[in-house]
Amino acid sequence: MAQGLGMQVLAYDIFHFDGLECDTMHYVEMDELLAKADFISLHTPAIDGKPLINADNIAKMKDGVVFINTSRGNNVDEAAVLDALNSGKIRAAGLDVYADEPATNKALYSHPAVSCTPHIGAATVEAQKRIGAEIVDIIQGFGK
Repeated sequence: MAQGLGMQVLAYDIFHFDGLECDTMHYVEMDELLAKADFISLHTPAIDGKPLINADNIAKMKDGVVFINTSRGNNVDEAAVLDALNSGKIRAAGLDVYADEPATNKALYSHPAVSCTPHIGAATVEAQKRIGAEIVDIIQGFGK
């Protein structure tokens, strides 16, 4: 989607997928991504231990960055994000997942520079059909 808007995409992943890099998408190290990106969108499974987006990594971000989290709530130190929003380090944040669900961090979720959405990516007819089919496969697997 970002490429369709004419953006250069920087990606960090512990796995590089051959064939994905092109003129408008490049793999970089985490510190380079944090320093250069105008928009940071987090898409990663839950990480054990220290949140990936924490005060240390926020300090490495470009001033005025826009941050989006659609991964898992525990990947983000919400207090550090709120501090960064209040200081202007993070200009705006889009949050689809939260450290506590239902969301309880009123100061963050009611911040004027934060847009919150419910984590309902699987609430489509197509997704529910796939989930149903997977459940049937799992149940049938028990009989074998």
